[in-house]
Amino acid sequence: MKFYLKPLLILVLLQPIILTAQINYPQDYFRSPVDFNIFLSATFGELRTNHFHSGIDIKTQGVQGKPLYAVADGFVSRIGVAPGGFGKAIYVDHPNGFTSVYGHCLNFSKTIEEFVRAEQYKLESFEVNLLPEPEKFPVKKGELIAYAGNSGSSGGPHLHFEIRTTDEEKPVNPMLFGFKVKDIVKPTVQRLVVYPFGNFSLVSGRKKPKEFELSGWGPNYKIKVGDTIPVSGDIYFGIETFDLANESDNKTGIFSIELFIDAVLVYAHQMETFPFTESRYINSFIDYPNFIKYGRRVQKTRVEPGNKLSVYTKTKDNGIFSFQDNSIHELVYQVKDVFGNASKLTFHVKSAPVKSSEVINSVNSENPEIVFEYDDDNEFETDDFRIAIPEGALYDTLHFKYSVGKPVKGACSAVHHVHHKYTALQSFCTLSIKPKMVSEKLKDKLLVARLGNKAGEYVSVGGEWDDDFIKVQVRDFGDYVVVADTIAPRITPVNISPGKAIAAQKTIQVKISDNLSGIKSYKASMNGHWILMEYDPKNSLLTYKIDEWTKPGKNQFRLVVTDSRNNEKLYQTSLIK
Repeated sequence: MKFYLKPLLILVLLQPIILTAQINYPQDYFRSPVDFNIFLSATFGELRTNHFHSGIDIKTQGVQGKPLYAVADGFVSRIGVAPGGFGKAIYVDHPNGFTSVYGHCLNFSKTIEEFVRAEQYKLESFEVNLLPEPEKFPVKKGELIAYAGNSGSSGGPHLHFEIRTTDEEKPVNPMLFGFKVKDIVKPTVQRLVVYPFGNFSLVSGRKKPKEFELSGWGPNYKIKVGDTIPVSGDIYFGIETFDLANESDNKTGIFSIELFIDAVLVYAHQMETFPFTESRYINSFIDYPNFIKYGRRVQKTRVEPGNKLSVYTKTKDNGIFSFQDNSIHELVYQVKDVFGNASKLTFHVKSAPVKSSEVINSVNSENPEIVFEYDDDNEFETDDFRIAIPEGALYDTLHFKYSVGKPVKGACSAVHHVHHKYTALQSFCTLSIKPKMVSEKLKDKLLVARLGNKAGEYVSVGGEWDDDFIKVQVRDFGDYVVVADTIAPRITPVNISPGKAIAAQKTIQVKISDNLSGIKSYKASMNGHWILMEYDPKNSLLTYKIDEWTKPGKNQFRLVVTDSRNNEKLYQTSLIK
């Protein structure tokens, strides 16, 4: 591909304009879910670990308990309560074909809360997924439905708010529906990365990606040192960028990125909508090794063949561009937020054909024995190890690497180095490891674990016996080993003790934790009757709101916690009300 400078045309093409969505979404149908000004702590499509953010996060002034309102007429179609994820969440279907979602709630409105609690006691489970009939909870626009909180996997009090298509449950950027947010701040562009692609490509004379720090603001970003980058052969690009809004210091995600080479649009994406099934493709959308090594989320132009993400609107030559002439080319990145505030990064590359000596020096001398195709099922096995990688799990063809490491203390197998952690997997793979000889009493305690970053650290991935192997589904490459979990969970009372008078208390709180395989279940009872204890894993906390099952006088509280290898811990005591 050859590019030619068209300086007059590029000025016309890159004039800041407000982005228009592909669909005309209703602008006056929905009201705000809160009764105060909306300040965002996260935006739709924001880059998260293993997923794109599927809604907006609305600040609640740092507190829980702010009322939440139905954004339009409709009915409550789903109520979810879970230890992780959205925590306590409520879903409202609307007649216009959209569903609004309110996540991380503290609790629900009185009638809904009573219904949920009754179902939890009926099912004897804190975690529930309820689907009420449409006539059960009709709501009007502006009706109180819940209170903002910090439940589930929330990192602080806020409302996670979504709008989805009702038929496909496909999230759509809520800001395309006309919600009012004050924002005249242009996005920030932090970093440029230029990547050689293949053996015969160079950046600044080397076969390695090169990063460039930037300076400037708004439409005037440039490379901090120098301007023109020598390149040869096939090249792709990436930038690290974020957005800010008025009166907020939260770094949020951007709406769109476009790249022009000599005034020609060669790459573009925008965060209008995506199905949940595509969310994990973020690991191909970003420079994944850069993220694992340094925590940077560089958004790259290259679209790997196994990447099925639908947010791309332009990917000429899959985002890889050939520079084989002897010319200087102008590149312009344009980054926008959903309100059309735009920033531009302008730089140049000096293209040159690859010299024959460079081609010879670039030839990869490795002769990998194991090649896994991204569009096929792949299997590898030894006497003690097996892995099956299904079609679609890889983003690109892989030169698979495997080796056996030195034994580690306490392990029941060798350490299996399964490729490396800098390559991401889209879907689950089946991994099997044969343990060393173990006693019969330990067999049901064995599990597969991934070695952590610290010495002696294990991350359990579980597993079940399959003939002589422990088999498990994994979604990460890394170092795997079989270990035994024989230690019961830990129970630590927070505000109770044997014989304590609790008449002045509103709650009973207990911390629970496990050393390896993780909490599988817990069951609490008062005087032999199951009681509802809400589980907050991020704080390892169980909370029981004292109710009618705690009688005046002496009560017997009992709690059993079981981990994933059926190690069990019992705590019981008498309490006086």
